[in-house]
Formats: sequence, structure tokens, C-alpha cells
Amino acid sequence: MELNRIPPEVLSLILRQLLEHQDPDCNYEESRIHYGHLRNARLVCRQWNELATPHLFWSLTLDAHPDDGMWLKPIPFLHLINNEAIQRAVQNVVIQTHPEDRDTEHDADDEEVCTWATGDDDLDAPGGLFSVAVGGIARLPNLKALQISFTEGCLGDRQHGWWEDDDESESISRRLDMLRMVFGAIQKRRAANDADRRVSAIRSLTLKNMQNVPIPDFISSDLYKDVIKDIDELHLLIAHEYREHGPDHDLDRIERRTFEPYLQNELLPPLAHQLTSLTLAFRECWGVSPGQFDGKGLVFPNLRTLTLSDFVIGHNDQFDWVLTQKSLKTLRLDRCFIVSYMRILNSQWDEWHVPTHDWHEYPEGSFGHERCRIFAFSGTWETVYDRIREELPSLKEFCSGYNKYYNNFDGRENMGASLSNSRYIVFDSGLCPSPWIEANDNDSGELSFGNNDPAVCPRDASTTKRYGRQKSLNRAKETQAGDARAFEDLLRAVRARW
Repeated sequence: MELNRIPPEVLSLILRQLLEHQDPDCNYEESRIHYGHLRNARLVCRQWNELATPHLFWSLTLDAHPDDGMWLKPIPFLHLINNEAIQRAVQNVVIQTHPEDRDTEHDADDEEVCTWATGDDDLDAPGGLFSVAVGGIARLPNLKALQISFTEGCLGDRQHGWWEDDDESESISRRLDMLRMVFGAIQKRRAANDADRRVSAIRSLTLKNMQNVPIPDFISSDLYKDVIKDIDELHLLIAHEYREHGPDHDLDRIERRTFEPYLQNELLPPLAHQLTSLTLAFRECWGVSPGQFDGKGLVFPNLRTLTLSDFVIGHNDQFDWVLTQKSLKTLRLDRCFIVSYMRILNSQWDEWHVPTHDWHEYPEGSFGHERCRIFAFSGTWETVYDRIREELPSLKEFCSGYNKYYNNFDGRENMGASLSNSRYIVFDSGLCPSPWIEANDNDSGELSFGNNDPAVCPRDASTTKRYGRQKSLNRAKETQAGDARAFEDLLRAVRARW
């Protein structure tokens, strides 16, 4: 068949295939879509230009603080959205609030798609070009999704030190100013177009590197409530305070104990009845310690897709909240673990109030550890997989992935399903930079927890005896047969529902 006889709908799908990630195996945060072929296709003829434009400009990126030296010929955001064809094409807008968020290795092929508006340092400056550009989303009639991408660096309220002025971090107040500005623009967009049924509502909200601090004043505001009532897809990537010069991933910061209960009890419940898709991802393992998240009381009656990243199971009932969501059709477990062994220093024990039900406690000196509480949890993925299969009858897609270095927040829709030997983890609050110690490598599943020997180590034992690995500790190997059987049974059941 000649090209000019291909139906436009089919030709549009063909042209869309020209979009591809430069490296599908690399970190999606560092990868980027290659637009060059699609941009060249626009030059073939008018029809190809009309069909390619919606794919090329379906998403635009706006940056608060440009650095022209990092990009070749940056095109102003406002200039692009003045084009009627582009206005109709845009369905997603990404607002990056800090220059550190963007990839420094983009090339000229991206210049038409990722665009920058020069902004004022003062976000509240009346008439500032950045605030005007944010307000420009009102000109995008088909906008359905919006992402606010903060910098990963953040500081808590109590932090004081020579690094406090680190320009790689955004203050809590600046983050709130940005949220108010963007939510205000969304509110004005809807108010200005209430009478125009051709204008879409913004249904999907992504907050990338949202700081792990409660924001009760903002979520109780009329502005927040007015905007959030249209949202049925919510995707959160939570960042935590982490200074390279500190002893650890700031394990003792109060946010690490308070944010997860706040997320469970205050942030999510008002949205539970309306969400159809939810992503909860953290930049550090979460759910067990020092903060707890067991999801009790969370019911999402319309939830179809749930993605969890870096979630840790440490109690027999901790996954019950997921299994309560009977409407689920897609469940993605991205770098999710079961914690098998835990060490909590005595100095932290009374402050953290860690629940210990389902845990077996070892005497001090076990595994070579001193001045601490030592526990083991016997939970297995076999039990979790069997319960998913039995208790989520509508599930038609199950994904499970374990990248050793990063989660798949940006690439969650492209996850596969594999049974990794990294599925078990240990927690040692005496180690740094992170207390969460994954398997030594993905192939073996070998864990390191003190000297790996549960026997009590004498106080006068040699350094080698106390700290050297005395035994093999491999929870994945111990549970392999049952976990593999349950995993395959789950996949077969899910496929059968197609």
C-alpha cells in the first residue's frame, strides 16, 4: 500500500513509534526521549506535519531558572504556547522548580520540546515572566496532566549549619510558594473556562521530590481543595533530607518518623474516593522504620492502578491495605522488599516507638551487635504472592522489578515482572549512609547483617569474630522454592484474566 493511501489514524500511530528513549535500560530519570526522527518527519509534507505535531508537543517542560549555557537555542515556553497547533497538542506540562532537576546532557534535538521561560528569583513578583508562563496553562485546552518537579535536595525546619545555604536545596517555604502558584494557575484555568466544555480538566497530578514534611495549612486551604477535586491520578515521589556530610541518610530527623503516618492518616484519605491511579515512591526505603505505614483505614473504592516503590514489608498485616483494594487491575511493586533482620540502637529505641509484633527478638550480642535491639521477621514473599492472587480477583497486570540503584518512578508503565534475589533486605541503624542494606548482588541474594551469626558473640571476642562474616545469610535462597512457586502461580492467574 502506498503511503498516501494509509488512513490518517494508522499513519499517526506509525509516526508515534519514532519517539523512543535513547537508552531503555538506563535510569529513566537520566534518559530522555529522542525527538529527532519525529521532527524530521514533520518536514515530509503537510499531512505528516499535522499528524506528527501532537506527538512531538504532547508534553512541554517549563523551568523556573534557566541557564542558557546548558542548552542550544532555548525556545521560550510562552512563544510555543501562542501557537494554536501546539496549544491543541499539549496534554502534559512539567514544571521544574530548580535548575538541578534538569539533565545537563540534552542536545539540540530536544530544543523544540523542552522549553524554558526566564524567571524571577522572587516567585511572587507580580507580572514575573515565570508566573506569567505558569498562568499560560490556561491556553492549553487539552491539558490533562501536570507535574511539579522539585529538586531532590531539601532541608528540614531544624537544620542549621554551614551547608544550610546550599543552592542544591529548596526550602520548605519556597516549595509551598511554588505549590500555591501552580495550584492558583490551575484554579484560574478552570474558572476561566467553566462555560467551555471543550476544555479538559487536569486529572493527573505528579509531585516529584515532594519533601517529607507535613503541610497541613496548605492541604486544608480552599485553593488545594478546589483544585484537588478534579484529580483522579496522583503520583508522589518523596524526597528526604540528606546531607552528604552527615553520618547517614538523616535517619534521626523528625520527618522520618512523622511523614509516613501523616501520609496515611491525613494526606491520602480525602482523595481516597476519587483516585483511579496512585503511585507512592520514596527515595529511601519506607514503611517499617523509623516511620510506619501500614495503610490501615485506607480504602480506595475506584482505584485501578497502584504502584509502590521502595516499600518495605515488616509485619504480617502490613500489606493488608493493598489487598483491601478489590478494584485493582494493575499492581506494580518496584524495589519492594521484605525486611528479614533489624538492628535498632538503644539510643533510638525509646524515641522511635517501633512496633515489634510478628518479630522475634535476639539477645544482645547476636550477630556481633552490641548496645542495640536485634530482631528477625519470618515473613516470605510466598505468602504475599499467594494473598495477591487470592484476594485481588480483578488483577490483570502484575509487575515486579528490582533495580539496585534507583526506582522506576518515571518508567513505571514499562515495568516487567521478575523474581529477584534482592527481594529481602536488612535494616541496621548503626550503618551509613543508609541503614537499609540490600543483598550484596542481585544474583546471589547474599545478605550482610553484622557477622551473620545469630549466636551471642562474647564481649571479649576478637574483631574478626565480631565483625567478620561467620556464616552465610541468604533469605532469598532459603525461600526460593516457595517464593518461585507462588510467583509463577500469580502470573498464571493474572494472564488467565486477560
